[in-house]
Amino acid sequence: MNSETYKTHLVFDRLQQLKQSLQAETLSEKIGIENFSFLEAVYLYIKDKLNLTNPILVQDAELTNLASEIDSGTSQINTFVGNNNIGHITNAINYLNSAITRTRNLPIPTSKNDFDFSKAVAHFQQTVQAAYEQLKAKNEQLKTDLNAAQTDLNSKQETIKVLELQLAEKQTEIQNVLIRYNNEFENLKNTVNTTVELERKKFNENFEADRKGFKELIESDIDIYMRAYDKQKVYFDTEANDIIEKLEQKLSEANKIVNIVGNVGVTGNYQKIANQHRKDADAYRRIAMGFMIVMSCLLICSIIELSNTDFNLYKSLVRILAAAVLTYPAVYAARESSRHRNLETQNRNLELELASIGPFIELLPDDKKQSIKEGLVNKYFGKTYPTEGDKKSDADDVSISGLEKILKTILPYIKK
Repeated sequence: MNSETYKTHLVFDRLQQLKQSLQAETLSEKIGIENFSFLEAVYLYIKDKLNLTNPILVQDAELTNLASEIDSGTSQINTFVGNNNIGHITNAINYLNSAITRTRNLPIPTSKNDFDFSKAVAHFQQTVQAAYEQLKAKNEQLKTDLNAAQTDLNSKQETIKVLELQLAEKQTEIQNVLIRYNNEFENLKNTVNTTVELERKKFNENFEADRKGFKELIESDIDIYMRAYDKQKVYFDTEANDIIEKLEQKLSEANKIVNIVGNVGVTGNYQKIANQHRKDADAYRRIAMGFMIVMSCLLICSIIELSNTDFNLYKSLVRILAAAVLTYPAVYAARESSRHRNLETQNRNLELELASIGPFIELLPDDKKQSIKEGLVNKYFGKTYPTEGDKKSDADDVSISGLEKILKTILPYIKK
């Protein structure tokens, strides 16, 4: 290896990184003077040995392995600075010991050696002296803190003694108060028991006297109430009999009124049905009128176009066809309106007849009423009433078959 390659080798960069790691603040305090001195001595030894090495006799692989060992030790030191785990320092020492072994094998001239052990020893003594001064300062600080803590502890002990004396005095006072309280409580209990016994006897005597007087008063009141009760009972019996006779008369009159009202209640459903049919008839009538108006408009438009010079046969035929198609729903709606109107008329007639039967036969004998009602049952119930809407009319001629004939007639003209 020539001199230029030797000077630019990676091992010198790794050695400079080791130096920077050893210059970190408080590193010597964290790892201890012994470990720090070892690491510093290793750095100086490797540095001096590299300066004394003959480059021509060194192989590149040896310096590369040495650089790897130094880099591993530096990484362990940097890791320790980050997490303060002393195990990384142990690993760093192992890597640097291996680096020392490799450094010993480097070839150096035997007639020249600039490495000065006295300087290393003097530097180590300075390091130890600095660490000693730090320990001495910490020791003085610890003594000062210990004296302050001792003074505070003595003060606390004096305070505790005073509190113990006060606590003993308070316990004595509490005992005296408890004894006095127990004596007063016993005296008060005896007094209360005597008073309660006297009051109990007095209350029993008063209660017996009041009970006798109350019993005599109740007996006298019972006699008075019984006489008044008998008198009122006779009076109310007479009044009740008169009221019952009047109620029977009113009942007979009410029965007649109920028959009339009942007829109205029976016919109420017919009235509702008639009203519903009237609504349906009006709705279908409006629908039929709507279709007829549309049909009329289409026919009028067709007639107007006939009088124009630009007559369009196709449009006229389409309008006529639309008017013909609208004929069927118009006729159907008109027929449904007529049917609902007839049903409305029938239900209103039934309502009127059923509501009028009761007043007409009310003054007749009961057997005559019964025979008339039997005849009305056969007349009004279980009988179907034909409607005009069910009969055949001229409107039935307009059917689907008729519309088909109209369409077959018009379609040839439309296709042309």
